[in-house]
Amino acid sequence: MNKFTRYFRGVGEEARRVRWPDQKTLWSAVGIVLVITVVTALSLALSDYLAAQIMKAFNNAFPSNSTDSSSSGAAAMIINTIINGGRM
Repeated sequence: MNKFTRYFRGVGEEARRVRWPDQKTLWSAVGIVLVITVVTALSLALSDYLAAQIMKAFNNAFPSNSTDSSSSGAAAMIINTIINGGRM
């Protein structure tokens, strides 16, 4: 139990030594993080949309036949699941 007490006492001492940012600096950093997060989310959503459109174009260009082998039929089922957002 003594180790835990020493550990948390050391954590408290280090927290008091930290030079915390002022409010203006803190909010500018928060703003930067939020902007980067939104831009990243939009770029991921756009790339996801483009990938789905490409997959849909491939599916329309090369429709699967019922006479395909089982492995290509499984691949077509996976592609259709991806295109339909998880719905079979």
